[in-house]
Amino acid sequence: MRVEVILSPGEFERHDLSGQTAIVIDVFRFTTTVLTALEAGLERFYPVADLEDAWALKAGNPNYLLAGERQALPIPGFDFGNSPLEHYGQRYAGGELVCSTTNGTRAIHAAKDAAEVVLACLRSADAVAKYVRELGRDVAILPAGLGGTYSLEDTWCAGLIIHSLEAAELGDGAKTALLVYEGIKCDELANTVHGMRLQSLGLHDDLDFCLETNRSSGVVIWDPTTGWGALTR
Repeated sequence: MRVEVILSPGEFERHDLSGQTAIVIDVFRFTTTVLTALEAGLERFYPVADLEDAWALKAGNPNYLLAGERQALPIPGFDFGNSPLEHYGQRYAGGELVCSTTNGTRAIHAAKDAAEVVLACLRSADAVAKYVRELGRDVAILPAGLGGTYSLEDTWCAGLIIHSLEAAELGDGAKTALLVYEGIKCDELANTVHGMRLQSLGLHDDLDFCLETNRSSGVVIWDPTTGWGALTR
């Protein structure tokens, strides 16, 4: 198994993901929120990059629930924002979520040519590592970043997954992510650019929740053919 990390979203299009398992990471907060929402009982989710697409899907099926953010703030008229704490402790009897966020949903679509697309966050890092290790394919990890640029927290999460994978071969980006993981403590991620943004908005509880590691055994898979994703285990 070979593992590579594409450190910046600006480089996504330069990589051929065919035949590989792609892991998309958006710690603050999309992949954390989707995992939490599905574990609370929502059946599946549909990520879109643009708000117009979300509203069009809602018009076609009023039962769809809309969730998302722009610049970390809730979108007026949407059912949910992008906070995992909106879903944590809830017990939904199904439901379908259409999502649009600043970074995470774009990163998912950038991985559409992979053999399989897995969502990961700090809470599910070990579970994701176990899942992709069992698949045995080469792995490309796509940190969603922040506004199209590098983000420390997503790269750190990639390093945590790599540490658990014990991969036979690491690309330069994967080696970099592993060094980031080994050299920085998890609680320091609260003071990244994105972490400080959440703090400035008073979202300290969201931040604490997103920084909890390996609390979930859930693995979220997105199917680019149908556009829907769901919890697989």
